[in-house]
Amino acid sequence: MKKLYSAGFAVICLALVAVLMIPNAAMGQDVTATITGTVMDPSGAAVVGATVTAKSVERGTIFKAESNEAGIYRITQLPVGNYDLRIEKSGFQTSLYPSFTLVLNQIARIDVQLKVGQVSETVEVSGAAPILKTEATLVDTIIDSKTNDALPLATRNYVELTLLSPGAVHPDPSSFNNGDNVQSGARPFINGNREQANN
Repeated sequence: MKKLYSAGFAVICLALVAVLMIPNAAMGQDVTATITGTVMDPSGAAVVGATVTAKSVERGTIFKAESNEAGIYRITQLPVGNYDLRIEKSGFQTSLYPSFTLVLNQIARIDVQLKVGQVSETVEVSGAAPILKTEATLVDTIIDSKTNDALPLATRNYVELTLLSPGAVHPDPSSFNNGDNVQSGARPFINGNREQANN
């Protein structure tokens, strides 16, 4: 009876350890970008089933999508970087958008008007940068590594960089005296909210 009890206890302990070792899903801000848009024919009607291919210039990775019945395509979860965009559909010339840059959390909108012709004919579209975040009204700022390296921080407190963002203020910037922005260090006031509202 004692051996049975010990074996049962050991199984329960192992099961508990296994459950605790399962990683939790990371919840938070996206660290990728999205390309979306509408594929149309010369008359402005939606082109269904067009193949849209985004190719990473740095990595050579290819991401594909197809336009739906409204001609809309969407390629999500793209690592930030430079991309070429290729749009193909039988009966139309292939459109190619040369290298453009996607930044963190960007939703780049590229609408495409295909010209009638053979798929083997390629039309390179130049001078058409993607439209930024037309679906969202959010205002944001990306503080990249170049900004971090170029700006001197008097107190060496990285939290001071938040004051570069639109809508971020603090009545006493000198209170950013340490990296602890939870307890003793200062935190910015974002768009009129109290510093305790920051996440």
